[in-house]
Amino acid sequence: MKKAVLGTAAVATLLAVLFAPEDEGSIVGPATATPRQVERVAVAPLAAATAAAPAHRALAIEPRRGLDDEEAATLFAKQSWQPETPKKIMLDQQAAQAALPAARADTNAPPPLPFQFLGRFVDEGKAAYFLQAGERNVVARPGDTLEERYRFDGVVQGSLQFTYLPLNLKQTLAVGDLN
Repeated sequence: MKKAVLGTAAVATLLAVLFAPEDEGSIVGPATATPRQVERVAVAPLAAATAAAPAHRALAIEPRRGLDDEEAATLFAKQSWQPETPKKIMLDQQAAQAALPAARADTNAPPPLPFQFLGRFVDEGKAAYFLQAGERNVVARPGDTLEERYRFDGVVQGSLQFTYLPLNLKQTLAVGDLN
């Protein structure tokens, strides 16, 4: 029985080779159109387009235009959604910031607080506040002197209150809700 199955398979393979198409293994050949079909296809869309819109000119292929020097220079430039700030406004802001320390020195105002609020800790009813001064972390309790120029007075209406000791002026650091 094995010989019969092998013989049948060999015959089927031989018949498939003999009757296979001869155009490089493709089963379906390329589509061809008769000249009459080509003429009908090429003329029909053009005639329909000119009849539907006689005022419009036919679609034409135009040669590719080159980039001018300005477009070529900005082809890979940095793009941003932010509007460009004019240089004049930036220069005015820089001048105002440069004049600010001079005005501050004239009015004997204290410098801005060097502290940032990090958090608070309550132990046995006494609150301690964690502050950051530059790179250092500081624990402050009411009455403490910080950095030899500030005294921490306590909390007033949700803000930490400090006294700048050289001028004896009060400053506050808004921290929001302290719950």
